[in-house]
Amino acid sequence: MKTALGSVAFISLGCPKNLIDSETMLGSIAAEGFVVTPDYHDADVVVINTCGFLGASRQESLDHIQAMLDLKDKGDVKRVVVAGCMVGNYRDVLDKEVPGVDALLSVNDRTRLSDVLRELSGSGELARSIAISDPDERGSVYDDRARLRITPRHYAYLRISEGCDHKCSFCTIPSIRGRFRSKPREQIIQEATELAADGARELIIVAQDSTYYGLDSEGRKSVHEVLADLTTVHGIDWIRLMYAYPTQVTDELIELLATEPKLLGYIDMPLQHISSEVLRRMRRGSTRETTTRLLEKMRERIPGLTLRSTFIVGFPGETEEQFNELLDFIREGHIDRAGAFPFSDEDKAASFELDGKLPPEVIEERHRRFMDVNREVLFAANEKLVGTTIEVMAEGPGQDPKYPTVARTRADAPEIDCTALLKGRHEPGTRLNARVVRSMGYDLLCEPAN
Repeated sequence: MKTALGSVAFISLGCPKNLIDSETMLGSIAAEGFVVTPDYHDADVVVINTCGFLGASRQESLDHIQAMLDLKDKGDVKRVVVAGCMVGNYRDVLDKEVPGVDALLSVNDRTRLSDVLRELSGSGELARSIAISDPDERGSVYDDRARLRITPRHYAYLRISEGCDHKCSFCTIPSIRGRFRSKPREQIIQEATELAADGARELIIVAQDSTYYGLDSEGRKSVHEVLADLTTVHGIDWIRLMYAYPTQVTDELIELLATEPKLLGYIDMPLQHISSEVLRRMRRGSTRETTTRLLEKMRERIPGLTLRSTFIVGFPGETEEQFNELLDFIREGHIDRAGAFPFSDEDKAASFELDGKLPPEVIEERHRRFMDVNREVLFAANEKLVGTTIEVMAEGPGQDPKYPTVARTRADAPEIDCTALLKGRHEPGTRLNARVVRSMGYDLLCEPAN
């Protein structure tokens, strides 16, 4: 299919917030008349929406950009546009490493993609250095409606805010995405209603800090009220809360998690570490004592709570004793789903100036040890589920002929958590009770309970 405006292929990298950016950009260019194609070959333009959070993610972005530039040199692609987080903070890297890019579009200028593509389509020329908005100002909150979704139809990510006001020493997000801005409640409900009408049965709530919602616009934390409003949206069965900040969780939010059936007893709350001294150097505003008190309160009040968290290992100054403190914390079962990042020494982060940096081989060895312990804890927990009945949501077809449907439990977010393999064929988005017949470690083998 061809139009006068041409065809556009898209590569989306990074976190769910970046994915929403990609979906809104795709929706806008499709509405303008550009043809969105899944095939890079013979595309008029390829857009790469980059992630710039860590060195590894930047390298992944550069690899994708270079691959598209190689196709351009062969004549298989006409133009390459780079968008997203790398453009704001790492423009110098892009200029040096991938000089053949036709246009750059910062994350704060993503609504201008149609204009950029029109200029490329019309003149064939575009200056690589386009205007980039200042992310330090409290600007508007972007409208995420009319998305062309990349996710499977039965679930969708819903962003409730932009930016971040925290000053974590390892993080560069505030300099990329700007200060925290809550999205108006009526806009959130409108977006949720649109997603439900498009087939979404599960909403996954994302932000840089979802629990900070309302502090900028209402002078109080009110994410629990937004979540309560979302439970009234027709067609939504599950609501999953991501990216809570441990110092911002309120009693009202805990109560809602404990009592609202549609709001899964699941919360993603990146703790980053458990040693009070490491947390101080990270500028997290929490200690081991405050963290464990919060977790005990949540376990006590929320039946069947699933707590997901991420950690950083090998942070500057982390001693072997402090690292072992973290391993013991994981062994004790405080966290149900965990991930870890080896510390990345980002030159634009405050942690770049810290002393006590560890050799790369020590960081990698600690990361391996963390993942080994985490795997043991997770596998033991999944083994205990054998013989129980759990609620699952079908994801789609799998590869196992005996268990042909891939599903997820209420305790598992897409892409990052475990899966359940289910007997019988079930349409994506179907909810049913299933009996766990065997644990395969990360995966559960299940059969319909009735």
